Amino acid sequence: MGGGVYTGEVARRKAREATPAYLEGVALWYLERFPGSEARVRQVLRKRVARSVAELETDPTVGEENLEAVVAKLLRLGFIDDERFAQSRVRSLRSRGKSTRAILATLRQQGISAELAREALAGHEDGEAGTDELEAALTFARRRRLGPHRRPGRRATDEHEIRREREKDLARMARAGFSFDVARRVIDATHEE
Repeated sequence: MGGGVYTGEVARRKAREATPAYLEGVALWYLERFPGSEARVRQVLRKRVARSVAELETDPTVGEENLEAVVAKLLRLGFIDDERFAQSRVRSLRSRGKSTRAILATLRQQGISAELAREALAGHEDGEAGTDELEAALTFARRRRLGPHRRPGRRATDEHEIRREREKDLARMARAGFSFDVARRVIDATHEE
């Protein structure tokens, strides 16, 4: 066993100079593990450049130039593709029962432009307006056991409790970003529908 005393501090690796080779390695390491937008990769690389500047007193201008060169190379080679990233995230989030509003917010948070996010959502629609939103709402209700998906032993029996459960379920759907009409259709549906 180690003879040292635990001080509660986590040992940090030494900062490294933000060279193009180092930044490219960091970007590729990140993209191997996580799907990433251009904005997210830039954010990861900027942290490395800032640390290099702060701890090694390197030139921030050179670090930023190296960052831009690495991002341009990764874009050119197709390692970073915001359109493909947005489409993939839309598919993933829809399958988990996320509303259009929640998907747009997530994509914006991950650095995808509003226009590209809307295009990715439009490219995912089935054709009949609102069918994806309704499917996502049904998935959400099923996963959260709302409305007709409530466990049989957990369903309210008296009229006051039934109304209260319905209101709570509608509120949960609204907080998840679904419109009142979509939420009402899902919550008021029978299990067979």
